[in-house]
Amino acid sequence: MRLPIKIFLACSLVVVVLAGVAVWSLVELAHLASAERTVTVQTAEALRLQVLIREAVVEASHLEMRNLVFGDREYAAVSSARAARIASELDRVEALVTTDAERDSLKQAAQAFNDFRAIVVRARGLRARGDVKRAEELMQSSGQPIVTRVVSTMDNLVRLTQGSLDRSQTEATEALGETRTAIERLRARTLTAVTVAMVAAVLVALAGTAAIAVRLTRSLRRLSEATKAVAEGAFHEPLSIESKDEVGELAQSFNRMAVRLREIDQLKEQFYSTVSHELRSPLNAMRESARLIEERAAGPLTAKQERLISIMHRSTERLLRLVNEVLDLSRASAGLLSLERGWFDAGAVIARTLDELRPQAEQRGVALRFENGARAPRLFGDQDRVVQMVVNLVANALRFTPSGGSVTVRVHATDTDVQVLVEDTGAGIRAELLPHVFERFRQAHSGRGGAGLGLAIVRAMAEAHGGRVTVESEEGKGSRFTITLPQGAETPVPVGART
Repeated sequence: MRLPIKIFLACSLVVVVLAGVAVWSLVELAHLASAERTVTVQTAEALRLQVLIREAVVEASHLEMRNLVFGDREYAAVSSARAARIASELDRVEALVTTDAERDSLKQAAQAFNDFRAIVVRARGLRARGDVKRAEELMQSSGQPIVTRVVSTMDNLVRLTQGSLDRSQTEATEALGETRTAIERLRARTLTAVTVAMVAAVLVALAGTAAIAVRLTRSLRRLSEATKAVAEGAFHEPLSIESKDEVGELAQSFNRMAVRLREIDQLKEQFYSTVSHELRSPLNAMRESARLIEERAAGPLTAKQERLISIMHRSTERLLRLVNEVLDLSRASAGLLSLERGWFDAGAVIARTLDELRPQAEQRGVALRFENGARAPRLFGDQDRVVQMVVNLVANALRFTPSGGSVTVRVHATDTDVQVLVEDTGAGIRAELLPHVFERFRQAHSGRGGAGLGLAIVRAMAEAHGGRVTVESEEGKGSRFTITLPQGAETPVPVGART
């Protein structure tokens, strides 16, 4: 099953459960609301309108009196609008009242209000002819008593409607008394069902999401570990495929990629080894020819010829050294790096090596120091390979240490190991580059020469001895490389024994 379908089904299950809970809750609540709704909405609305009409009649009377006194058209317009609204609301109340007494009282109020409107028309006519005093007397003598009658009639109507509302509530209360027990049971059943459904929905949601999350994270963790192993060159076994979804397809693609990378790596190693091996013979011949010519075996040389032959000799030596390094790395990657193991004094051998490098250090203006530990560092290993490791590290240190700096080599022996420390006061290495400095063809500082193989060779030879090499560095303050090699066999083995 595809991963989107799994996620969709899990989420849909949760949504369906929650939707079912919601529908059930709404239905049960609707039943409860229907069972408890006993107050007549129609009667309550009629009562509200009656109270509003009573207050509106009084306010309309006051507005009309102000209109007669001040003769303001705005008062007249507001009063007319208010009267029209009162008439409309009286019609609405007529449709809402339910008893004959209410209808009679409403009819009396409507007739009285019509009489008031007739008085208003007469008073406005007098006011229009300029007889303000008679208009005011008419409103006082005839209009106000009619307003009082309208208010009194509306008060009576309100009392009648309130009585109807009270009777409705009393009847509803009596009806509810018979069904109260059933409603309480319905409420309890609804609460129980909703609670159980919600708990079930939560458990289903947690179980579904947890199952998907565990499978997904477990697969991604395995892929992450395998990717890290590929990056470190230690991935050999293919990932097991546990599903046929996108994660399973990703695992299959990863396995194919890893196989292809191994094939490419093997082809690359084979290419390096083949090319390097084929280059060694002509390079050796070129080196020997240049040496013989430089020694004038073929006759005397001019100064210019001698300089050119010297350049050719040095270039051939450098190219042959690079070819040998590539071959060593190829053999180390294939596990075929040969070691001529034997017991030797590591301190003495390293001291002689540094004596050979001292002229180079003096030429660069760098102080080259050697510190031997108190214990004699006896080591069972390949003397030439150890010398090669030290030479590579010291040559790098000299290359990246400015004039006036120093390079210090320390040899320290423990009960089980021999440590060789090469420390300089040079340019240092940036922190983000430290994990990669031992990779082939990787350089911490470009433009300083070299092919990026020296540190890779040091690591390969240290690991061939069963040891390791580490680095500590701070940019601008220098670096310290530490080679740790096991002392070797319990009893000395003759020098030259091959392993």
